[in-house]
Amino acid sequence: MEPVTEVAGVRLTSRAQTVLDMAAYLPFERAVPAMDRVLRPDPVLGFLALTKERLWKLADGLPDLTKQNRAKRVIDFADRRSESPGESYSRAMLHRHGFPVPELQHEFVTPAGRFRTDFFWKDQGLVGEFDGAGKYGRGPAAEAPSWDTLLQEKQREDAIRATGVGFVRWSWADVGKPAQHPDGMVQRLMRAGLPRLPRLRSSK
Repeated sequence: MEPVTEVAGVRLTSRAQTVLDMAAYLPFERAVPAMDRVLRPDPVLGFLALTKERLWKLADGLPDLTKQNRAKRVIDFADRRSESPGESYSRAMLHRHGFPVPELQHEFVTPAGRFRTDFFWKDQGLVGEFDGAGKYGRGPAAEAPSWDTLLQEKQREDAIRATGVGFVRWSWADVGKPAQHPDGMVQRLMRAGLPRLPRLRSSK
């Protein structure tokens, strides 16, 4: 158990303890984004990256074996290459629904430039992209993206498609839809030819 600190009169757990508690008590897909995040440094807040080795050791201090195993499962799954909460949540939901493991941040070299993608399934020749506000440089209270921003994103997608791959996009609204919903992430990926693997799909 990490020591509790006090900031401005408020008692706080450490980053490590906080993400471990989230992993131990929250559903798997809700815990993954925070775990992904602490594996990367935060130069703005001055935080160093945490290591999986340290988190694994600290997980042994959780109250019981069930919570320790839940936390360690999230630690094992976590990946510092996920660049946003939406990408992390999407990756966890891909796992929950039995899709193949994607390559993260695959770079395509095209005549129009070099472009990284959120998810890439080489065997199926398929790119997956989570469309969150951050992708367009905006926050929750910002205005809609400009025409130039949308045009640049369209040109980027066209350049990637021209390499011969398929392209599927989804948003926060889509990733949370039931697996049978025609507009949800699961059905979009299945229509694009991505198989679902025969394995346990519950990740409680």
